[in-house]
Formats: sequence, C-alpha cells, structure tokens
Amino acid sequence: MNQLKVVTYIDSNLSGALLVGALARLAGVSSSGFHRAFRLRFGITPHAYVILKRIELAQNLMLTTNDSLSQIALACGMTDQSHFTRTFRRIIGQSPRQWRTSRLGHARGAQ
Repeated sequence: MNQLKVVTYIDSNLSGALLVGALARLAGVSSSGFHRAFRLRFGITPHAYVILKRIELAQNLMLTTNDSLSQIALACGMTDQSHFTRTFRRIIGQSPRQWRTSRLGHARGAQ
C-alpha cells in the first residue's frame, strides 16, 4: 500500500466523500486488504482517521478564519453543523463554539 499517496489524497479531499473503496483503488489493493493494512499502519480504521483529520482541519479553520461553524462544517466534509457539533464534542469533549471561544480568548489575552 502506498501510504503517502493515500494520506496525501485524504488530506487534499477532506471536504468531499472519502470512500474506502476509492482509497483502496488508489493504493492498488482490495478494500479488505486496504482496511487491514491501514489499521495495522495507523492503529485506527480509515474512517476514524478521516474523521480525526476533519476535526484537525476544523480546529485550524476555527482559529484562523472568521467563518461560521456551519461554513467550517461543510468545508470539513460534515453533512451539516449538527453532525459537526456531535462529532467534535465526541472527540474533543467540548462543542466547537466552546472550544473556539476558549482558544481565541486565550490568544487575545496573551497578546
């Protein structure tokens, strides 16, 4: 499996649909072989990896843009703001708004 090619593709296409079958074709292996090899290499499933990368992108956008959470959700491949909020809270432990406010408040206070 060409992991660099797959990771680069995922990073470049976070706003769209990323299906395991398409990633497997890109890597030149079967879907089951891809899933198994990906999990061995990264310790998580391809889906979990994509979700984590989307959350990382969202965090970056929340700190570097004035985009609304709805705009950020769509830019990160989430179906809507509600889906984004549920996923973000499950992984980070805070709502996106709480997370953004606490980080931007700290950044302003340090300046």
